[in-house]
Amino acid sequence: MKELQHLKKLSGVKSNTGIKFLSPAVSPGCHCPMRMAALTAKDIGGLSSLLVGMPECTTHVRLFNPKPEGKHGELHWLYVLDQHEVVFGCRNGLIDALRKMDKAGAKAILLIATCIPELIGEDIEGIIQEVQPELSAPVTHVMLGQFKNFSYPPGYWKTMEALGSLMREQKNNPLQINVLGRNPKEKHIPLPPLFAKLERKGLSLRYLAPGAAFEDFQSAPDAAINLVVSPYTQPLAVRMEREFGVPFVSLHTLFSVESIDRAYKEIAEQFGFTWKDEFDEEREKALSLEKKAADELKGLRYIASLRAGMPLVLAGYLAGFGMEPLLLHMDEFYPEDKGHAKALLALGHIPYICRMVNLPAEYSILESLAPDICFGYLPPGGKTIPNMENMHHLYGKIGYGLTIEFLEQTLAVLDKDKISGKGGNNYGTASI
Repeated sequence: MKELQHLKKLSGVKSNTGIKFLSPAVSPGCHCPMRMAALTAKDIGGLSSLLVGMPECTTHVRLFNPKPEGKHGELHWLYVLDQHEVVFGCRNGLIDALRKMDKAGAKAILLIATCIPELIGEDIEGIIQEVQPELSAPVTHVMLGQFKNFSYPPGYWKTMEALGSLMREQKNNPLQINVLGRNPKEKHIPLPPLFAKLERKGLSLRYLAPGAAFEDFQSAPDAAINLVVSPYTQPLAVRMEREFGVPFVSLHTLFSVESIDRAYKEIAEQFGFTWKDEFDEEREKALSLEKKAADELKGLRYIASLRAGMPLVLAGYLAGFGMEPLLLHMDEFYPEDKGHAKALLALGHIPYICRMVNLPAEYSILESLAPDICFGYLPPGGKTIPNMENMHHLYGKIGYGLTIEFLEQTLAVLDKDKISGKGGNNYGTASI
């Protein structure tokens, strides 16, 4: 198809730069990563931030974080580059600003560098190393020039990873678990059964995400294991294993009952117990749905649109049912996506990879692919493609419950739209 000629297929995508926009109609564009970084810092109690950028950057930040002081004495200051600094750098000014924040009582500081500091090659890390010995507050940084980070996820995952540099070695607590990626105040999202059962076995769970206190992050290296429930916190788990020896189990990437079985066994072995019948009912339901899906999904072709979570992970799972990915929207190519891509390619699937940011203008392209089903959001007028749109309802779910919810919704769409394994011919054929 002519509309897809500029895109790369999965085999040609190695990083974010390989993911092209689906169409030139990129309005309203995608979120600048600095926004997510500033919001993340604002929501971690005790963490201060210094955002360095042009007037438009700092003005934008104040729209969603209007106060320079946080609820617990945090400082959220803005450093506006002047004309001289845009050309010759801002080393002296940043050192002075960090000294003032330290004197004003900041406990820890995240320095957020936007486009211009990256473009001019400002040595932010060198500046921090120079001034750190005279500061009481530890300082870390994140580089978020949008010309390198094309959407909002890096603002979150790079900020979370940067917090690892503010952690210090701790005495191991054999009964402590970190849950990376769940807000401790997320009462509106039911606690996954796994966590409740771990607590009943006498284990302590510490939830680390925006909403937690900075002190909890500092104490995190004392844990026996990290349980990862979000792609935004996977890089932090990798860093903690490398620097502090804390092992991790990624739960957000698991859909198949077989992979969940292995993960739950690994967690139990870490603490010297075995699961008995705690998950039997949930597991049997998930197995039953997988058996049904194997019969009904075989041969179907699909696209993954916005809000489809980790599309490469999802594609790997669906490949087990004989489904074929035509095109996958990816907001971000995460560090771990290299492994997921390799696994999908080994199964013989080479879908187109793209970024969609204006679905109303791009829907006709999706329609011309003639998919049997779409996973993720479609515009309100998109009625011709059967759609499992409630992917956001999967947020916060892990384990067998995630598998059950996903397969129930998928099979319900097939039943509603009377879809069977017709491999794309049900809605016409497309040459790609």
